[in-house]
Amino acid sequence: MSQREKLLGVIEADLRQDCSDYLSLRGLMQELYGCLLERDSGRIDVLNPQIVALVDVLRLRAQRRSKVLAAFGLGQRGEDMLALLAQLPPSQARDLQSIWQQLGNLAEQCKRLNDRNGELLAMHHDILSQLLDSQADARLYGPQGY
Repeated sequence: MSQREKLLGVIEADLRQDCSDYLSLRGLMQELYGCLLERDSGRIDVLNPQIVALVDVLRLRAQRRSKVLAAFGLGQRGEDMLALLAQLPPSQARDLQSIWQQLGNLAEQCKRLNDRNGELLAMHHDILSQLLDSQADARLYGPQGY
């Protein structure tokens, strides 16, 4: 097997694994949202390390993909990946282009879920800050017990 074939095999395996991992990440992000709504800190403490570990693995594969693209003299943009995939036999190229598209869609879904979770956390923070500020004001200006 040539070096080119090995690198293309790495790309194919990584794309397939990334799709699987992004599906898992999407599920974890949705579950996290429910836990945030319920303020289930125990479950949140379990989910967060799982999410971080998955994101780290996804990041490592993306870095490897960038190195493979560089080995083919290509940049790191999505168009460069499509250019690489276009060099494959037509049936394999179509299959991997479809997986690449699915990966982009899954990544975008996870980004939206992360944004939603962040907005919910920010809302919780604002509410708690307002409650704590009002309690501090009440103690400062309220009757003193002395």
